[in-house]
Amino acid sequence: MKKTDVRVKRTYDQLIEALIRLLSQKSFDDLTVLEICNEANVHRATFYKHFIDKHDFLNCCLKMKLGELNFESPNKEFSIEEMRENCMRMVKMVISFIEANKQFVENVSSEYYSASFTNALSDAIAAFIIEQIESKSELSKKLGYRLPLIANYYAGAIVSLARWWATSEKVCSRREFLDFAKRKIDDLCNYFSIFVEASAEKAAALS
Repeated sequence: MKKTDVRVKRTYDQLIEALIRLLSQKSFDDLTVLEICNEANVHRATFYKHFIDKHDFLNCCLKMKLGELNFESPNKEFSIEEMRENCMRMVKMVISFIEANKQFVENVSSEYYSASFTNALSDAIAAFIIEQIESKSELSKKLGYRLPLIANYYAGAIVSLARWWATSEKVCSRREFLDFAKRKIDDLCNYFSIFVEASAEKAAALS
């Protein structure tokens, strides 16, 4: 979404809040643009000035929601321990995000566009993992094709698990969930550490 002025942002916020309220009453497929506009107290002409139809509007909602997340690492230098910390921070952010948007996620979950939401979130996490590894070009080269495979595998698992945990009957506490996630992240970081250690041994042998 392009930069918007205060009035346009307020209109977007009103429409999104209206959509979330209406989704608790009926499915997105059954909603009309007029219903969304009436609930938001926004003219239909204003709605169509910004969106092609309700599907275009929902796509915008998904992008704006995902824009609330910021996975950027506070430290650009890569180390296994820093990556471990960054990934746990990311998992906590995803859980908090899904919990904060529980109604939106739950009520769109059976719709076609839930796949867009899940895929976009998974892509953001995978990009975050890849970015950290690519900060060490030698390690990135060693991993080769494995890097995107591993990053997308773990990203998909994190999103699916977090979404399931936050939107269903809790079978475990938040702490228990994070403990489980930490073990999986440890597995990921331990795998990467094998390549880091191999690079260090090679460098030592050449010195």
